[in-house]
Amino acid sequence: MKYRLNWISLASLLLILLAAAPAFAATVAVGTCMPGRVSYDNLTDAVQGVPAGSTILVCPGSYAEQIVINRSLTLRGVTNGNSGYPVLVPPAGGMVANATGLNVFSFFGAGTQFAAQIVVQGGVDVTINGIALDATGYNLPTCNPTVVGVLIQDSSASLTGVAIKNQLETGAPPCPSVGAGAGVLAQNDTGLALAVKVQNSTFVNAGQAFESDGAGNTTTLANNSFAGNPVSNANAISILNGNSTIQGNSINNFNYPPAGGNINAAAYGVFIECVPGGTVANNNIGNTQVGIYMYNGCPTSAVSVTGNKVSDASLIGIDEGGINGLVQGNDIRTTQTAIRLPGGANGNTIQNNSINDTCAAFGANPAAGTNTLLSNSVFNAINLAIVNTTALCP
Repeated sequence: MKYRLNWISLASLLLILLAAAPAFAATVAVGTCMPGRVSYDNLTDAVQGVPAGSTILVCPGSYAEQIVINRSLTLRGVTNGNSGYPVLVPPAGGMVANATGLNVFSFFGAGTQFAAQIVVQGGVDVTINGIALDATGYNLPTCNPTVVGVLIQDSSASLTGVAIKNQLETGAPPCPSVGAGAGVLAQNDTGLALAVKVQNSTFVNAGQAFESDGAGNTTTLANNSFAGNPVSNANAISILNGNSTIQGNSINNFNYPPAGGNINAAAYGVFIECVPGGTVANNNIGNTQVGIYMYNGCPTSAVSVTGNKVSDASLIGIDEGGINGLVQGNDIRTTQTAIRLPGGANGNTIQNNSINDTCAAFGANPAAGTNTLLSNSVFNAINLAIVNTTALCP
């Protein structure tokens, strides 16, 4: 009897330990291209069915769903035969609200209703590789909720080789006249250090293509392409608080003609506000109203803007409104004002830039502080420098 009790106790203990053990990460598939693996019919079931740390391989095909990810995992598109296009599209009845805007400094107010194709939330770390998100057919005639491709809230994420398309919402009132929608929106109201990285990806007609909100976010954008739409005054890249590295990107056609000469209504290639530092380097920016803009209110400080090529900026090539920044080695062509120093700009170094074909090479507001200009090359400038409240060429 003694031995029997010991065996029962051991067996019970083993069952308890097995029940308490965490599920092991798995590699599964969505679609039918990998019959040798555990496979799901759709992304939602796969995301909900795998443990944290798993990899979900997404077969080529169209997936009409909105998904919410609240565990750390990887979504990876795969090829099958001659096909390599796994794409997330709106459900048949159109998109629905599945998240709410956080209380952070943002172009999207707290409580904004979002209809996101992918939501990442809950303090997780998610990787998305080789997947397209096309919001054509979102079916939201009032532009409420706001369409988003990938919404990242209080989480880290890495996107590589992703295509973000057609999140721009337009329509008759009550839709905004300048459109709505966002491609990738990363919001962080925790104050915790989180990382968002997007590389080798494309943004086409995506509204506010990329925006990061929150001092805890560290953003890296590298080797991406951004193509805008003239019906919208959305920006290609917007960084509101938080540090960032913006490098090697191609930005085109963020130009909203109805803005005219109103900078505040214009579209920007890169918009940076209230940041403690950052790098904007080696980007190609064409056909914008303002190529690179550092806001002069919060302040924005110690941003390095180097080696960029800015052309056909109808208002301003580089607007250095920050403090203690560096604008160096940029090539600025065909602009109204190549480099602007608004009121509040102070302690900046502007050196070794090349400027060609402009109404004003340098424009300064009378309220600008002390800034240093060294060894800049200027060709074909109607005015080498102007001082006025707009810093635009008269």
